Amino acid sequence: MSSRVTGLDHVIIAVRDLEAAAATFRRLGFTPSSRGEHAEWGTANLCLMFGNDYIELLAAVAEGGPAERVRTFTGVREGLMGLVFATDDAESDCRRLGVEAPGRLSRTVATAQGPRLARFVAGPLPPETTPGVASFLCQHLTPEVLRQPGWTDHANGAGAIASITAVVADPVGLIPAWDGLIGPAASTATDDTVAVRTGRGLIFLCRPGDLDLLHPGADDEDAPSPPAMVALTITVADIGTAADVLSANGVRFSRDGGGIRVPSSEACGVLIEMISA
Repeated sequence: MSSRVTGLDHVIIAVRDLEAAAATFRRLGFTPSSRGEHAEWGTANLCLMFGNDYIELLAAVAEGGPAERVRTFTGVREGLMGLVFATDDAESDCRRLGVEAPGRLSRTVATAQGPRLARFVAGPLPPETTPGVASFLCQHLTPEVLRQPGWTDHANGAGAIASITAVVADPVGLIPAWDGLIGPAASTATDDTVAVRTGRGLIFLCRPGDLDLLHPGADDEDAPSPPAMVALTITVADIGTAADVLSANGVRFSRDGGGIRVPSSEACGVLIEMISA
């Protein structure tokens, strides 16, 4: 049975205060969506939508297993909590992986025509599926609801997630597991760093001591202990425009090699890099 995973759907940034996180990302030049609530999970979110993927700012607001996991995470720190992989057949992928069947999830989305329900087939994957990174599968049943007019227009020109970087103890040893999810030969090792091609977006797995090779200056950050996701790279239409937005909003950042680096202290615990599309 072949993989039905089509790529990275979105990344989850767990935050303590959803409105405060939205204000933080507005300063970075993003346009948050309207607020949504997952009644089944006890969580609420705001999303930074792009053409084919997005960033989800997620907070616990009620009771539920997922809400408790968010509270446990943010009790230590804010930051990248999970990766969500798009699939065009979630049940088939779960059977292939031998994991529990996914459940149904929904949230209300405010639109110009009034509230609409976004529906998904989604669920968490066991830790051994993507060692070192918490992950989920998601099949969108109503994709058109999530991208309302204006939501993909960002002042910084952001258009897509290019990559996620995670620090782990043994990147090369994790290749079989990641290939099992995405498909044969999805992962490539260069020395002790592994690049996983998901179909849309890259995932880099590196040892803590090698993080600076991927993100120069990252060793100056107060990075969490492995395993942990630490960096998010986003493509923007124009680096100069993105830099102007950050400067105008008083955001600390640096420029190196044609890209922009925003420290984790300015972005809810996530090191953010912006590169040309």
